[in-house]
Amino acid sequence: MNQASKIYMTDAQGMRWVNADYVKEVADDISDFGGNHAIDGNDLDMKRDSIWRIFRVRAMWLLILTAFGILTSSIIAGQTELLDQAIILAAFLPAIVDMGGNSASQVATLVIRSIALQDLKVRAKDVFLVLKKEIVIACMLAAVVAVAEVVMAHFTKSPGGDILLVVGVSMFACTLTGSIIGAVLPFAAKKFGADPATLSSPMLTSICDFVGVLIYLGFAMVILGGNLV
Repeated sequence: MNQASKIYMTDAQGMRWVNADYVKEVADDISDFGGNHAIDGNDLDMKRDSIWRIFRVRAMWLLILTAFGILTSSIIAGQTELLDQAIILAAFLPAIVDMGGNSASQVATLVIRSIALQDLKVRAKDVFLVLKKEIVIACMLAAVVAVAEVVMAHFTKSPGGDILLVVGVSMFACTLTGSIIGAVLPFAAKKFGADPATLSSPMLTSICDFVGVLIYLGFAMVILGGNLV
């Protein structure tokens, strides 16, 4: 490879030559995380691509996300009796399910970047390494955000102790579950021959929203079941 296909990059040790194609691949992987990756493998270009092509690619992703949204709303609709009897539960639903998606996106961004830079490979050793570290970190983060949510809920909405228990446990579980999903899915995508970067942030968030609703309403039914009759 000649120098024309290489560019300067700097690190802690100073300047060195790097393959330009390799740098472009890393940049593309990180940018694709926004959900604008086409099926044909080519990224969207706002300047060069036609209106029709941009529409088709974005419509595809939005329709997929709509399907996840319908599934999530169907679960909520199926628990209207629970929400009617403890209407305060609905007030905490957005914050709790959003936290799962936020934590998943954080982890997935780090894992996708590491895979693109070849710091991580799709092998059991690296998967377990990430999971072992992430579960510890996620538990710490989950505890912090759960306590913060309970404290803020207590002073802003003053719900009963049983509601606060549902909120705290659900926040912890959603944060932990979201982190695990964000850590595992990029490896799974790579394993099955897909570009991990195509696991877009909106898609990841939609998956975690679906799981988060199941977790939240599940804990609500278990903890509040006896108090709702």
